[in-house]
Amino acid sequence: MENKSKPDQGVGFRMANVLVRFLPLLALCVGGTILAVFGSWRVVSPVSSMTLLGMTVDATDISLLNELRGNHALNMGFGLLAWLALWRKDLRSQALIGLTFCFGFYLTGRLVGVAMDGLPNADIQSGMLTEAFLVTLSGLAFLANSKTGPSKCMLRSSIEMRHR
Repeated sequence: MENKSKPDQGVGFRMANVLVRFLPLLALCVGGTILAVFGSWRVVSPVSSMTLLGMTVDATDISLLNELRGNHALNMGFGLLAWLALWRKDLRSQALIGLTFCFGFYLTGRLVGVAMDGLPNADIQSGMLTEAFLVTLSGLAFLANSKTGPSKCMLRSSIEMRHR
């Protein structure tokens, strides 16, 4: 028997639907992992993480170490928010905006640095390319997520809470 409850919408529609549902999860997983892992590593061991990138950090400069740890704790927090949003649909839009802003402003700051200070080493340049990819992925994922109706999800949660 033929199922007539849903019209045949073609392979193109199904592929677009898969991308709209998969892209936000991919962005949250990849972006969240990068921010959580590198952020926590730089919080715990800022000297060794910066040395790996070819930078020299004075291990006796307590103020610099404190500043590095504080900034990278923010990255770790955005990464953890992204991971949490993998399971909590009501947080996905906010987490995707957070990832887009985080990677976008990282890239902006680096481009300002290139304009004012010159080209950094090859490791930082590859990081800039990664950030450009991730800000694009996160931004597209946010747009895809808004097509699936995150506001519908939030509306449904608020309706459920009112009925409790």
